[in-house]
Amino acid sequence: MRVEMKSRLLISILFLAIFPTPMVSLALAQSNHTLEWGVSPGEEFTYVLQRAFYAGDNSRTFVVSQLPFLAQMQAGQKVLLEVNFLEEIASSINESAQLPRSYCSLLRENDSALIMSDLPSFVIPVGDWEFLSGIENITGTPGLTLIDTEDEWGTIGVGVISGSGGSDINVRIETRYEKENGTLSYLRQRYTTLGNDLIDVIFVQWHPGMPTIVGGGIQTSTLVIIAVCGITGVTVAFIVYRMIKGKKPVIQQLGE
Repeated sequence: MRVEMKSRLLISILFLAIFPTPMVSLALAQSNHTLEWGVSPGEEFTYVLQRAFYAGDNSRTFVVSQLPFLAQMQAGQKVLLEVNFLEEIASSINESAQLPRSYCSLLRENDSALIMSDLPSFVIPVGDWEFLSGIENITGTPGLTLIDTEDEWGTIGVGVISGSGGSDINVRIETRYEKENGTLSYLRQRYTTLGNDLIDVIFVQWHPGMPTIVGGGIQTSTLVIIAVCGITGVTVAFIVYRMIKGKKPVIQQLGE
């Protein structure tokens, strides 16, 4: 069933884009920073798909279109992120598009088979979180909340999609990075309606002692709701943050 965006789009989600606002003008004047890479090429980090709930094949197809590497993963499966290349960090950065990119590969943990290569946005520069927050205009973007704790930096984006069946689909996307080294620590996409999950994906950096699977089982009412609301053909025109050169949503960047 066709799903349309609300006329007044409430989704202002995720991650790192350029916006022509007063905050950007402020960022343009800030030419000095203390950014640096917290990792080196050749380093590896372990990740796990802790939750992969899809209310039907259409839901899974939609998520895989945004995060293609999930097509080769199941809940509880671990993968290795290998840092391949880090762009040089310029001494002066005046806009978001000048932020340097990292390029990584995802490998299966059990046999090191390549899942995807040239993945940007899994690693970001560290050392000047105030600069990153300002140049990306995070606090000036409706629907977006800055995460800035002692250990992590990132965003939470929320919004609503209006379905033709009259039931709103609530969207929440959370992305966090470790301040110690700039690696992605937590990514969650969750779509719900009438209190039931349509999609819930949790992809995290794994450390010994962490669970490999979290969350409950299938919600039976969800299977009925998905038939009413549909997820096929959803065009979520996220006003996205974009992190490093280029103008692709982080969702797409993480999946390329």
